[in-house]
Amino acid sequence: MPRSKPPTALVWDPPARSRAPLHRDDLVRAALELLDQSGVEGLTMRNLAERLGVQAASLYNHIRDKRDVLTLIADAIVAEVPRPHPGLTWREALKSVAIEYRRVLLGHRDAARVLTDTPPLGPHRLRLMDELLGILRSAGFSDDDVASAGWMFNTFVTGFVLDEQSQAPASPDPAAAQQQFDVTTWLKQLPADQFPNIVAVAEPLFDQPMDRRFAFGLDAVLDGLEVRLRGASARMLTLARNRAKTNASRRRAARSGPSR
Repeated sequence: MPRSKPPTALVWDPPARSRAPLHRDDLVRAALELLDQSGVEGLTMRNLAERLGVQAASLYNHIRDKRDVLTLIADAIVAEVPRPHPGLTWREALKSVAIEYRRVLLGHRDAARVLTDTPPLGPHRLRLMDELLGILRSAGFSDDDVASAGWMFNTFVTGFVLDEQSQAPASPDPAAAQQQFDVTTWLKQLPADQFPNIVAVAEPLFDQPMDRRFAFGLDAVLDGLEVRLRGASARMLTLARNRAKTNASRRRAARSGPSR
């Protein structure tokens, strides 16, 4: 019995025959350009058709709706994430993937939002997911920990960039920068006897570079995984030692024969 596909996975099937001189690669390229220019809200079927110079009806030979478009461009975005160098340790490999993943997401407007709103069904997203899980499995994590760590890793990177992009204006906005400055100044002027901790860290709380915050968070995630891996390894070693002692005791008892 053939396996059924999730509805959104149908976007990867060959498109219906059409007389329109439109190819899926052209559609994805135009959609990504439109996303960079106008964001998710500006990426409409009508705007996409206008950019491609076709009737909107022609698009439906390739996709069913906007969600299909987002699924396709999400995969195209992830295609830009390079593979980690094969000679890296598991920690170095995860760090490399995270840094490159964030760089790629920041290179496209609303990219993190597109990825969080679409299922990972495309070939490039599946490739990245499989690589990530493979790094964790090769490191020695249990399958349950691999699943949890992979989910957490992806959530950290996309969630961080989602917050990063939601705070950044689409174009330089002096008013927004002034507003952030005003908030920092206001927090620093709060009564220190009532809010001593806010006053103490008000400046770095808002002015700290995002690169530093990302590096801090990534190291915290990797440190936690490393501690967990060491703990699991220590437990396995203790278990192996105890098993060896038990087997040795059984062998000695067997050699000595039954007691009289």
